[in-house]
Amino acid sequence: MVKIDKNTGESFVKILEIMSALRDPKTGCEWDKDQDSNSIKSYCVEEAYEVVEAIENDDNDALCEELGDLLFQVIFHAEINNEKGNFSIIDIIDNLSEKLIRRHPHVFEKDSNTKSKKQIEKNWFTIKQQERIAKGNTGMLDDIPKNFPAMLRSLKLQKRVSQNGFDWKNPADTFKKIAEEKQELEIALIQQENKEIEEEIGDLIFSVINLSRKLKIDPENALRKTNNKFSARINYIEKELQKENKKFNQSNLIELEKLWNQAKLDLNR
Repeated sequence: MVKIDKNTGESFVKILEIMSALRDPKTGCEWDKDQDSNSIKSYCVEEAYEVVEAIENDDNDALCEELGDLLFQVIFHAEINNEKGNFSIIDIIDNLSEKLIRRHPHVFEKDSNTKSKKQIEKNWFTIKQQERIAKGNTGMLDDIPKNFPAMLRSLKLQKRVSQNGFDWKNPADTFKKIAEEKQELEIALIQQENKEIEEEIGDLIFSVINLSRKLKIDPENALRKTNNKFSARINYIEKELQKENKKFNQSNLIELEKLWNQAKLDLNR
């Protein structure tokens, strides 16, 4: 547990004061003063990905730094909106505190005897449904942002309808859907219908994400690992070619495939 003392408050106040100084109309930084929530929104995503990379690299020093950068984005947006009279960092923290307490009655309600993880998850789902209705989201999927990355949104959509009873019972059933979508893609390719090809590729990817969900595998993590594996093998090939003073794009496919298979063996040892 984090030790909370006067230094905790001082550290928090210090970063708020730094943010305020950066945005000061007269003496602040010209770049920081010129920003609004829309202009810096992409940095939230970038910083979040850098946090994930630090975690995957098991680099605690980098994680500490990247979490700070992500926190700065929260403070930046808070300061911008505080200046407009919309809300402050205190409002953000208070809203978060209320939400966490509301969603964890098994922790914060003295008369709660809920200990089962399954029951906790069921209660969490019920509470979130109540929150969505209170916000005016009558449709089951209304509150899932359309600007989520496509894979993340796909996973969220599938989880939501699954929680409401629309789902296959067994992972094996999703294989049939994947085979069906693969066949439809093959037909679209034969017919050379670009619009249909794009649609069927989307359907196939959606079905694979569905399978990963059923197997309790995060498709984003799975694909990121595959990307890293692919990148490592290509780097291996490049280094092997450099030993012979050759370049990647000057090598034929037969030679590249041979090195690819060699990379698979050497890098898996």
